[in-house]
Amino acid sequence: MTGPTNATGNAVLVNALSSSVRSTINGMESVPGLVRQVLEEGSWRSFTTPRGEHVAHETFESFITAKPSKGLGYSVDELVRILTDDRETLHMVVEELGGPAAAVPMGALPQAQQESGEDPGYWDEPDQEASASNEGLWRDPSDDSGAVAVDAPGLDPSDPVNRDALDLRAVGKSGGWVWAFKIARNVDPSSRGGRPPTEENLGARPGSAKVSAAEFARRVGWDHKRVMRYYRAWEEGIRTLGLPSFDSLQPGVDVPLPAATTWSACFTPGRVSKDRATALAAGAEEAGLSVREVVYAAKSPGAMKAAILADPSTAEAARIALLERAQSDDELRSHLVQGIAHDEVFRKAYSSEARATAQTERLRKIVEDGTVLTPAGQVIAIPAPLHREVAEHLDLEDWSGQELRREDWAASTSEKIDALISMSIDTDPEIKACEQRAEAYGVVSRTHKSLQKIASLPLEEIADDELRESIASLGEAAKALAQMVQKSPRPAV
Repeated sequence: MTGPTNATGNAVLVNALSSSVRSTINGMESVPGLVRQVLEEGSWRSFTTPRGEHVAHETFESFITAKPSKGLGYSVDELVRILTDDRETLHMVVEELGGPAAAVPMGALPQAQQESGEDPGYWDEPDQEASASNEGLWRDPSDDSGAVAVDAPGLDPSDPVNRDALDLRAVGKSGGWVWAFKIARNVDPSSRGGRPPTEENLGARPGSAKVSAAEFARRVGWDHKRVMRYYRAWEEGIRTLGLPSFDSLQPGVDVPLPAATTWSACFTPGRVSKDRATALAAGAEEAGLSVREVVYAAKSPGAMKAAILADPSTAEAARIALLERAQSDDELRSHLVQGIAHDEVFRKAYSSEARATAQTERLRKIVEDGTVLTPAGQVIAIPAPLHREVAEHLDLEDWSGQELRREDWAASTSEKIDALISMSIDTDPEIKACEQRAEAYGVVSRTHKSLQKIASLPLEEIADDELRESIASLGEAAKALAQMVQKSPRPAV
């Protein structure tokens, strides 16, 4: 829920929506998007009016009907008409209001949807608070004060199948197991019966007669696939939870229902595979989030991408998640590495970061030891002022107030350390002599290896005059160096 601290920020979004709604009642292109954003961010709950008044709403309906600028100043029906062409946003509104019967007349929904009962694509995550009351014997949701009867011509409420169909029309958020149970006790997918009721056959199959999934979907106003998803959820419950078999269930006969917390493990949402649904449900549980939140993000990759591009905090969350997953996902890790390797911007950034990381680690080791090594391995103490400066910068977590970026500071400080080493070598004859001796040893060793490599070649076969002269010159230079070294005074031991 959005708190008072965000009231000023919410006001921008709420005022934009209010202004768009008041502009006209038909064809407002910006309204559906603003309504969706207001719902997603919860901005309607708490905001500040242009006059500086703080407004808080307990229900979305009160926000819709409150007079401007404390609300939109319209009826629910008027808002529904505005959103008729945006089915996803319309279903979000209906859901926030507590379902079609609680706040929105079925007649206000798009006609095509009423006729087809098409599933809007939501995952039908049950409202946990409502479904928590379903433990033990199920209580008919039509007893709820918020449930409103729906006029469904041609359905005789004396038929128990019709009663369940009417209940599902009337109750928007009863809980997943209630929906699944009503379908399980009334539907036989193999049934060829369930003809649309007429004056001749209305109520002709009383008592325990079940109907086909397609017929029950027609009576509820749902899509056939949606009915079967709930049927399969009960089927999974039979397998994993020991729920009553379909054969033992009869229309109008109640049985104990399982706890609401078991629902997500049995229900496979629409438009996703069972494995993917299970993985997302497990991820939601591990992160301490509701399944609906995780599902909503997963089913809207375009919206997810837009949020990552527009919002730094969302981008940071995505970065952390990608890196965590890449630790155990070889394919994702390979894609990330390839993306960096093939992109010039990333290659340069990676090279710079790798260099800065290496320099920072070197500086950290220097601070820990209090000394630095020359190229020959001689130990030089770090002056106290420089030691303190480096230590203080290494402890910084926030570099926003510094003159240099971390990378630039690491490079600059490394140059200071190298200058200190050079100065120490130049000003101390003993250190300088040791460094020069080590350098000479290194050159002699490399030269000796080079001579060995030359000697391994078939020189008798490949040597020409120029190569013979070069080797002879090399030998004379080596002989001159040896004579010079023999004549030089030996250093005191």
